[in-house]
Amino acid sequence: MIMFKGKKILFFSANFFGYHIEIRNKLISLGAEVDFYDERPKNSFWHKALIRIDKRIIRNQIENYYSKIINDTSNIEYDYVFFLKAEVITFKMLSELKKNQKKAKFILYMWDSIKNCESVQELFPLFDKILSFDPIDVENNAFMHFRPLFYLDEYVSIGNNKSKSVYDVTFIGTGHTDRYALVMKIKHFCDRNNLKIFFFLYLQDFKIYLIRKLFNKDFKRAKLKDFFFNSLKKEEILKIIKESKCILDIERPVQFGLTMRTIEILGAKKKLITTNANIKNYDFYKESNICIIDRNNPLIPIDFINSDYVDVPQDIYLKYNFSNWLHDTFNN
Repeated sequence: MIMFKGKKILFFSANFFGYHIEIRNKLISLGAEVDFYDERPKNSFWHKALIRIDKRIIRNQIENYYSKIINDTSNIEYDYVFFLKAEVITFKMLSELKKNQKKAKFILYMWDSIKNCESVQELFPLFDKILSFDPIDVENNAFMHFRPLFYLDEYVSIGNNKSKSVYDVTFIGTGHTDRYALVMKIKHFCDRNNLKIFFFLYLQDFKIYLIRKLFNKDFKRAKLKDFFFNSLKKEEILKIIKESKCILDIERPVQFGLTMRTIEILGAKKKLITTNANIKNYDFYKESNICIIDRNNPLIPIDFINSDYVDVPQDIYLKYNFSNWLHDTFNN
């Protein structure tokens, strides 16, 4: 197991719902010295959109941003340079960073599928180690290591301290792809069956709602009141999950890897309702705890909701905890 004490880490990530802060703080608590930089030069709606459309549109701005970082860190000798996703940096600037940090091990963790950020593939030769949460991407790229995501330590306390449920089914997530249509179907199903629900569909910007309303057929009947434009705080999410019997999770249609929410629900020892049939291939899968539903006809057996959670072996819980994810990611 790798020892982080005294290791210098240069860490890049976009704002991953606050997980980048959790990762930085956990590395520091394990003894590492961490310098963190946002992967994006700016986080405005338009900057995010241009990066997704084609980052070459703002190439000069990206390269000026990374040039400054390389200059500011040139007198520090890092042990690791760590990227989550690496959606923004160009080949030129990553090459410059690698020349500047000759002794550092360059690590990339992909928490998204390659299909959602295909430009990252040109960067792969510059990394010493690449891991992904997506088993299909790993299967198609022999140099990749398969490593699912993790749950934060706070979810362990939820699992170890059972409390009375307030909600039968809970959904907390962004309103991307076909999620809105699916969530609405499941909401209607729950209403018909008198199930207590907490549904929180989040959009990062009002402009996203307008664009999807115009161009996404699944949003044609969407109403503004169906969405929230301010995200929940971590403490609020933890409280809601603690008060829930079952958590609903809907992955992107092109995604095979398990979402962060899926792994968190394992740590919290809650029941999961998911559209990702690939979950059957994981060591923590139990029919009693996990209900796989059809995207086109999402029906949830009432008996599943009413039955109790069944523990899995302790070594499986440990495998997916935060510290083990970090050790597996940085390990040689």
